[in-house]
Amino acid sequence: MREIEFRGKRPDSGEWVHGRGYLADNGTIGYPASIYSDKHGEWRKICDETLGQYTGLKDKNGVKIFEGDIVRTPKQDMCATFRSVHWVNSIASFSPFCFQLFSAAECEVIGNIHDSPELLQASDG
Repeated sequence: MREIEFRGKRPDSGEWVHGRGYLADNGTIGYPASIYSDKHGEWRKICDETLGQYTGLKDKNGVKIFEGDIVRTPKQDMCATFRSVHWVNSIASFSPFCFQLFSAAECEVIGNIHDSPELLQASDG
């Protein structure tokens, strides 16, 4: 069974919060969100746009891959080597899409779209 985990950045400190659930202010799942932090034992408010779910995959170094992460992929002809991670129909997907396949175990998390968006721009050139 896949481990369900979320992360998001706190609006007051920019700290990343990791937890096992999220709720909207009105108590339903959705936005704006709070994450239940196991580390702190309480709900922590996060910035909506930074909410990302754990994909259930780990990179070649054993680092968990979350939605919004930027990964370095194996060098391939005609494909960008840096990709962002997002969900498509309940499946973790890498963008830009490439027809050559690779596994998560061949990738390396190098940042995320919130803290290091310039990494994706660097791969365009």
